[in-house]
Amino acid sequence: RMKRNAIFINIGRGATIVESDLVDAIRAGDIRGAALDVFEQEPLPPSSPLWELDDSQILLSPHNADISEHSYEDGVKDFANAARAYSRDGSLP
Repeated sequence: RMKRNAIFINIGRGATIVESDLVDAIRAGDIRGAALDVFEQEPLPPSSPLWELDDSQILLSPHNADISEHSYEDGVKDFANAARAYSRDGSLP
């Protein structure tokens, strides 16, 4: 059981919660709100009741919580390292 002032955060897997139950809990005041980066269906459909919640109760992001200022640079470096290894001896890191 969560405290009434709790904010539920999910950046892992959308299937780990039932969104309709989360909406009901927020509307009933059982929890304060939620911050979600993953959803049962992605992209989040316009018909989702999550869109109907007040902005003070919900923060929705489009499955990009893992992105940082270094994400793209690190990804290019990882790809380049893998390409060099594969070209050299057919291995992948």
